[in-house]
Amino acid sequence: TGLGGFLPATGIAALGALAATAVDMSNPEVAMAQIVPSWFYVVFLLVIIVGSVSNNALTAYSTGLALLATGIPWKRSVTVIFDAVVAIGVTLYALFISNFLDTLSGLLEVSLAVLAPSMAIYAVDIFLRRNRYDGPALQDTTSHSPYWYTGGFNISGFAALLIGTLVASFCLNTTFYVGPIAQALGGGDITVFAGTLVGGGLYAATAHRLRRAAPAATPLLPTVSALDDATTA
Repeated sequence: TGLGGFLPATGIAALGALAATAVDMSNPEVAMAQIVPSWFYVVFLLVIIVGSVSNNALTAYSTGLALLATGIPWKRSVTVIFDAVVAIGVTLYALFISNFLDTLSGLLEVSLAVLAPSMAIYAVDIFLRRNRYDGPALQDTTSHSPYWYTGGFNISGFAALLIGTLVASFCLNTTFYVGPIAQALGGGDITVFAGTLVGGGLYAATAHRLRRAAPAATPLLPTVSALDDATTA
């Protein structure tokens, strides 16, 4: 799965880099018409349209689940509709009030300050727990859940995320904001490295109790032996 996602993404990025050496790719949809046959350009636009629709459908579904994971007592259909309304509003703003590409670029640049420490914390948590989680308990949002921690918050993870994001924001070098660390480095942007090291490092240093071997997780699916027993019975 990882390789299947890595190879196409790398190939497409390489093609985009090669195309940028021949034409101005500031507007790739228009620029591609200059370097591909006319019949393929139509196919190219259709792929963009269909791919955007399918990608947005998956994104809406996953963001709806993410909202449910926060404990919001909504139906999944409501969370998806809510996300769709927010996405449409942001899109309209980007298209008619702001410059779309500048807005998208700025959003992606700033998101690194949050994504870098959060992914590092997640990776450290997997390592400390040896990737052993209790699936049903993860769905339990009550105070009786072993994942309830302190008032519903994992203080170690929350603090590591906040501090990691803060430090990473100091390292940003975007079109509209340059952090003090980036300025001191002459414009060098080390957001990913700073966020990953600070966020993951703080969580690894403070989440001591996770170093103990986690209990065996409850299987989400019946085992082969259980199925055999049920069949023979």
